[in-house]
Amino acid sequence: MDRRRTEPAPPEPVSMKQWIVCVVDRLRSRGDGGDGNQNTDKIVSSHEYLSCALKIAHSLADQLSAVEEERGYKEKSRRSSIDNSPPLIDTSEKSWSEYISVYCTKMKAMEEKKDEISVNEKDDGGEGRASIDADFEPLPYNCGDLEPADFQHLARQLSTLLSDKDNGNVVDYLDVRGAILNEKAVEERPLSDNGKLEIRSLGFAFYELFSGGHITAEEAQHRLSAPLSRCPTLSPFPPSSIDTTVGGGGDFPLSDGGAGGDVIGNSRESDSSNSVGAGRLDDMSAFGMNEGNQPTKRRAQSNTPLVDYSSQKTMLVRTQSASTSVEPLKLLGLPTALCDLISNMIHSVVPGDAPGNVEVYEFISEVRHDLKLMIDSSHVYLHDFDLAMAVSSGLQFRNSLHGREAELQTLLECYQRAISSKFEVAMICGTSGIGKSELSRHFARCANDDDGSIFLSGRFNKLQSQPLYAISSAFDSYFAWLNEEHPSTAAKVAAALKENMGEEMVSLVAAVPNLANILGDDFDSEKNVSAVDAQKRLCYLFCQFVEVISKCHEEPLILFLDDCQWIDAASAALLIQLIMSGSSCKYHRLFIFISCRDDELGSTHPLNLVPSSISGFGVKMTKIHLSPLSKRALNEMVSTVLSLLPRITRPLAAILHHKTKGSPLFVKQVMIDLYKQQLLYPSLSRRRWDWDADKILEMKIPENVAAFIAKSFDQLPSEVLSALVFLSCFGASADVALIEVLEREIKQPLIAPLEAAVADSVLGKKDGKFYFMHDKLQETAYNMMRPEERCLHHNLFGQALGNVVVREKDDRFLLIAATQINFGGPQAIIDSDQAFAAAKLNLDAGKKAMSTLDFFAANAFFNHGISYLRSGHWEEQYDVSLELFNLAAKCALMNAEHDRLKMLTGQVMHHAKCFEDKFRALCISITLLLWSSKLSVAMQLISTNLSCLGEELPVAVTQAAIQRQSDHTKAMLAGISDDTLLSYPPMSIPSKIMAMELLSKQFVNYIFSDDGDSMPMIAFKMVQTSLTYGMNPLSGVGFALYSNYLALVIGEVAEGYRYVKVALLLMKRMPSIAHDGEIMYYATHTMLRVEPLQSAIEHYADTYRVAMASGATRFAFGCSFMYDFCSFWSGKKLDLVMNSMKETMKQMIFYKNLVMLSLSRPVFLLSLRLTGQSDVHAHDILTNVFGETYEEGGVSSKLPMVVLAACFAKFYEGLVFREVDIARDSVEKYLSMASLSKANMSNPGDFFRTL
Repeated sequence: MDRRRTEPAPPEPVSMKQWIVCVVDRLRSRGDGGDGNQNTDKIVSSHEYLSCALKIAHSLADQLSAVEEERGYKEKSRRSSIDNSPPLIDTSEKSWSEYISVYCTKMKAMEEKKDEISVNEKDDGGEGRASIDADFEPLPYNCGDLEPADFQHLARQLSTLLSDKDNGNVVDYLDVRGAILNEKAVEERPLSDNGKLEIRSLGFAFYELFSGGHITAEEAQHRLSAPLSRCPTLSPFPPSSIDTTVGGGGDFPLSDGGAGGDVIGNSRESDSSNSVGAGRLDDMSAFGMNEGNQPTKRRAQSNTPLVDYSSQKTMLVRTQSASTSVEPLKLLGLPTALCDLISNMIHSVVPGDAPGNVEVYEFISEVRHDLKLMIDSSHVYLHDFDLAMAVSSGLQFRNSLHGREAELQTLLECYQRAISSKFEVAMICGTSGIGKSELSRHFARCANDDDGSIFLSGRFNKLQSQPLYAISSAFDSYFAWLNEEHPSTAAKVAAALKENMGEEMVSLVAAVPNLANILGDDFDSEKNVSAVDAQKRLCYLFCQFVEVISKCHEEPLILFLDDCQWIDAASAALLIQLIMSGSSCKYHRLFIFISCRDDELGSTHPLNLVPSSISGFGVKMTKIHLSPLSKRALNEMVSTVLSLLPRITRPLAAILHHKTKGSPLFVKQVMIDLYKQQLLYPSLSRRRWDWDADKILEMKIPENVAAFIAKSFDQLPSEVLSALVFLSCFGASADVALIEVLEREIKQPLIAPLEAAVADSVLGKKDGKFYFMHDKLQETAYNMMRPEERCLHHNLFGQALGNVVVREKDDRFLLIAATQINFGGPQAIIDSDQAFAAAKLNLDAGKKAMSTLDFFAANAFFNHGISYLRSGHWEEQYDVSLELFNLAAKCALMNAEHDRLKMLTGQVMHHAKCFEDKFRALCISITLLLWSSKLSVAMQLISTNLSCLGEELPVAVTQAAIQRQSDHTKAMLAGISDDTLLSYPPMSIPSKIMAMELLSKQFVNYIFSDDGDSMPMIAFKMVQTSLTYGMNPLSGVGFALYSNYLALVIGEVAEGYRYVKVALLLMKRMPSIAHDGEIMYYATHTMLRVEPLQSAIEHYADTYRVAMASGATRFAFGCSFMYDFCSFWSGKKLDLVMNSMKETMKQMIFYKNLVMLSLSRPVFLLSLRLTGQSDVHAHDILTNVFGETYEEGGVSSKLPMVVLAACFAKFYEGLVFREVDIARDSVEKYLSMASLSKANMSNPGDFFRTL
């Protein structure tokens, strides 16, 4: 049914006295069991009553603050002169409570009320009530001459809500919209010239309001007005009602420290000379914190002056009246903070009090601010904190953010842009302990509240041994969470990964162990995953992996990497790839941000590559720099920790800011130390935190947090300090299981001392790990050792764990053991046996790192292993030496360490005992020559070694020689069916297996040297060798090349297509990640002559994914070039082709594949001109596309295949735009360079001829 919403009724004004009577009666009638006997103390301390009363109080303070600001009170001095005491209030005057009107809403029909509540929940954070500052027109209300007795007489009549005569609605007294002080109060009592009387008068009104009318403002004013003209003041209660001992008959003492009062955080001269003031000893004794555990008497009353005006020290004074005056409110169960607020308002005009007492109010705006905090953050500033917990657990630092609102907003805006428009990343910079991690945690909560994002985080560790630890641990935790909390989503993710990545997922299980839990048992984690370039393979697979995961969630995925000042080269490369992959996704559902100590980044730091690399691809990095906290922000932090209003903690915060310069970590450490020294302590008498300001001010504190932590460590028991130093050798955290094994092996207690450190808040313990509460604590503990001590400790721990690895054949601690030994270095090794054990351990660790595809970490392990080898190792430890040098050379090739590679391969070639032992080093050397464009040297080296293996290649290739080898190959294949070919036995002779690999490498050399005449000879040799000695994974390459010759050179398309199928079937029979992409690449060339062009080119897209998954970027980019090239010529939409080419060329730039980039450039420029962008110079176009200057020329641009590609594009461009001269010159140049034999043997640059 369609309901028309009516305009909301205007707020209804009622007297505050009326409101109190009605609300108390209403809440009493709703008491437990509905018996109507609920006590007043339970009512006024209830959430419903307090929330309404706080709204009323805030509205009144807000109204008077406006008057205060108009009269310019804030321009006056904050300290009143002693000789100019404020005037006294005439107690005969009526209190302000009679002039206060409370505005409540009128109740409506039930359905309309539900609608309004729904609207308010959206607008006001789900509270379902209007804002305390809701705008309304003040309606004049004159309460007349009603007395309290009159309101008591009306109680029975007001037990139900009053009716509105106009519309029949009733007033909802529990839906308060605000309150005002009527003008009549101002008219009858002019405002004083310093505002103190208004604060006091309002305090009396609050007294009645929050007591639920139990004590009227008139009664409170009458009892407390007399002491105002003299000091000390008197309690409004009979002396007999005050229990002067701790632990007396009452639940808590009604007096706070005796009639004479006490100085907060400052012992009086008349007190004992004990460093801890007597008043504080009284507080401590209640919790057993002093020498004896017997209750102590409080100090006798004294008329000693409370303030020494000649002293320059910070004096925080509290009079007795500031406590005893609100004891009735405390007895009603009201929060201590609220009682103190009212007390400090009432005593704002006590003579001589204001100069030293920072807690009394001087401006009504201060009252307003404190009430707002109590409303907005009641859990911090209103509710009483647990004193017993404070004593047993000490200071509890809340997960709150202070002074970082602007930085948080910048990060949130960056996040929104990244997931909604243009991909973007962020970096949080700042010194150690400045709050980078805290900012990231608050961002995660905000992002989760906004759209339910999934937050993944990892932290780098300077002493971490596991490769790619931070990134892999982030995703490992994700899968653990997914498997445990969301099994249905885990099944969805597993299905998507299997569908999109297939068996390639096995390669990531070693880096992300929990991935195996969702993949199930149908994946073979032991499968051989050798690749052409394992490092590039890992980057590609991880990017595919993250893309698949992000598509499985509707929520955005956030990846945060902390402490990136410790990032390793492999992780930096992977991070760049993840960012590039994220920027290429059509729908951005990934946000990446990192943090680092930018003051610790050197010029060669791996992290410096990230901004420079991604900026070239149009990805913006927003840098957020954190500076030390301001005084205000630090005060907010201190007030939150102590659950005290910022106005009260301001003096303490000022001292801390002066000593720590605003470092959040430094502040925390100092506050913990103050608690330990009982200079910051929980006070039973005040039921809050208290401190000794003068002693804190006098403390000598080191200038930096590291020195302060080191000083505090010196106070720890020796066994605890020793255990902390040991733990620091493993980084910021270590598994408890690891520490238990180490404790057993070195026979020294570790667990118990570390548990003691946990109790002392130096360490944390969670999820089976000991961890330092901050990495600065770990660094400080680690730096307490001299360099030579560190070496010995690391070596001791590494040898102990290494013995466990060998003895128990358990490689859980393998990487850690090797890392510890390496931190110790060769200088810590004591004999040759230990040196050999260290070398062998590093060899095993390097191979394990290679299994996770981290060749940077593996390279480090192999190099360390070589450093432990003693003289004569080639004779005494030949096998270990050969394997170490070969694997180190392979890693050096992957990591582009060419000089070291030459040294390593030279050693192998010199010391290897046979050709087979030299072969790995030989292949690596050939690859290096190819990458260095030394093609003639590489071809000569291959030919020489093929001769050693019994396989000769002709020096000069003629057409007759090609024909003879072609006829011989056909004769060998004659009569052999496809099934027979596929059933050939595997090749087993090592020399022939090595020859096949060399032949494959020689074909690549022929491509880049444009030696098309020799290409067919490689195909013939590989097919003949396979038919004679059996099949191996490279046989598929040979048959694919042979099919190219048949279909593209001599025109036997059908026969060539047959052998393409054979090549692909052989690939499935003998799969090899390292060669599958190569086979598919060559096979697709022939498919283009048989299948429709538009469908055939999709094979290149499939091949690209396979080649990238193996790290064979050369073949991958060849496929992507051919895909884009054929898409252009097959008539696909130019905008789609250009977008594909842009992404391809970005990848080529990143991997520095300048040959394929030069091949792509002519067609890309032609596409730009066809789309009307010819008015921009080509150089500028490429600069605009890639965000960096494109360098023309160079070796790659002069290669024949590149020149042919440019000629053909220019020829076509001349025809389209009627530029006949350009077209003629281009075709003549093309035909002069091209030959029939070269044109069709798997050279992408020569494919133009087939069109």
